[in-house]
Amino acid sequence: MSTHQSFSVLVFAMKKRTKDGKAPLYIRITVNGERAEISANRDALLSHWDSKLQKIKGNNPEAIGINTHLASVKSSLLQHHSRLVTLGKIVTAQMLRKEYLGLTDERKSIEDAMTFFLNKYKEKVKTKVISDKTLEKYENVANKLRRFLLKEYKVKDLPLNDITSSFMEDFAHYLLTVCKLQHNTAMKKISLAKSIFIMAAKRGWMKSNPTREYVCRLEEKEPLRLEMNELYAICTKEILNNRLSEARDCYIFMCFTGYAYVDVSGLKEANVFIGLDGNKWITKNREKTDNTECVPLFPIPLQIIEKYKNHPKCKQSGKLLPVNSNQKFNEYLKEIAALCGVNKELTTHTARHTFATTVTLENGVPFETVSRMLGHNRLKSTQRYARVTRRKISENMKELKNKLLQNEFGELMQEENVYV
Repeated sequence: MSTHQSFSVLVFAMKKRTKDGKAPLYIRITVNGERAEISANRDALLSHWDSKLQKIKGNNPEAIGINTHLASVKSSLLQHHSRLVTLGKIVTAQMLRKEYLGLTDERKSIEDAMTFFLNKYKEKVKTKVISDKTLEKYENVANKLRRFLLKEYKVKDLPLNDITSSFMEDFAHYLLTVCKLQHNTAMKKISLAKSIFIMAAKRGWMKSNPTREYVCRLEEKEPLRLEMNELYAICTKEILNNRLSEARDCYIFMCFTGYAYVDVSGLKEANVFIGLDGNKWITKNREKTDNTECVPLFPIPLQIIEKYKNHPKCKQSGKLLPVNSNQKFNEYLKEIAALCGVNKELTTHTARHTFATTVTLENGVPFETVSRMLGHNRLKSTQRYARVTRRKISENMKELKNKLLQNEFGELMQEENVYV
C-alpha cells in the first residue's frame, strides 16, 4: 500500500480582512487535498505583497524581518511533517497544524480547557445540579474568549502554557473597549473565565496559572430602586394602553414580591398556596440559584393575579401573569416611567431592588427575613440592599430627637435663641 502523501505550504494575504491597506498573512497547509490554516502573526501592505513569491517586496528591515519569519515558519512545518512521517504517522493537515502550534495531547490549549469545562457543566445541567442559565453564562464567556484570541493574538487557539500574566488584563481591556461592557459586568465575566483556568491548573494542564494574579474588583454601586412616592405614582396612574397597563401590573407585582423577571414569567396557579397564617402565599425556586423564594401575597399582588386569571394569554400558557419578553418588557417600562413622571431608568431589576429596600427594609422588616424572601444563598448577597437610605436616616433621627426631648436635653432643645 502506498504511503505517499501530497504536502504543500502556501503563504497568502487574507484580503477580506484588509484594514488601512494592510492584510493579515496566513499559512495554508495542504495534505492530500485537506487544508488547515494558521496565522503568521504578521501583516503586509497589499501593494508590497508578492503572491507568487509569497514574500514582501523590497529590502527594507521590515520586509526582511517578515520574510525571514515566514521562511522560518515554512521550514518548521516541513520539519514537523518529516518527523511525523518518519514515526509512521498518517499525517493530516489538522494534525500538522496542532503539532506546529504545540496543541498535542500533552499540551492542552485554551479551547481544550473550555470544551472540557463546558461539557462538565452540560452534564450538571442534565442532572439539575446547576441551571441552564449558569451554563449559558459560561458559554457566553467562552465565545468572548475565542473572539478575543482572534483579535489580540490573531489565532483561534493558544496553548495554556503560553498564557502570560498580562492575559487577563488584556482580556479585561477587550471587554471594556471592544465589547463596551460596564465595569462590573466585565469583572463578572473575567471571574467566570478564571474558573476555567483554575480547573485547567488543578488538572495539571498548566505549569502555573498566571490568570490568578488578576484581581476582579467590583465598583460599589447603589442598587437603583423606587422611592415610596414613585412606587405609589406608578400604582395609581391611569393607563389606558393595554400593553403598558399589563406591563405596569407585572412590574408592580415584582415590586411587592421581590421576584425576578425570569421567575415571574414562569409563575403558575400551583405556585400559590395557603400559609400557616391562613393567607395566600406564593413560592417558587429561583431559576438563578434554585433556592426557594416564599413570600406572603399583599392585597395589591392578589388583585393583580385576580385581574388576569381569565386573560387569554394566561389561559393559553397556564401562567399567572401576561409577561412579555424581557426586551419588550424593559422597553415598555421606559414608556411607563415617562408617563408616570418617574425620572429613573426602570428595568426588571429595579422592581426586585424596590421590594428589598423600599417595601421591606425601610419598613422595619428584619434583614434575615428579607434575605430569605429574596431566596439568597448568603446574607452577604442581601447586604447590598441594606445600605442606610435618607429615609431611614430621617426616621432614626426623629426617634433620637424624641428620646432627647424626654431627657435632660428636652428643655434646652425647645428653647429658642439659646446660643445666639
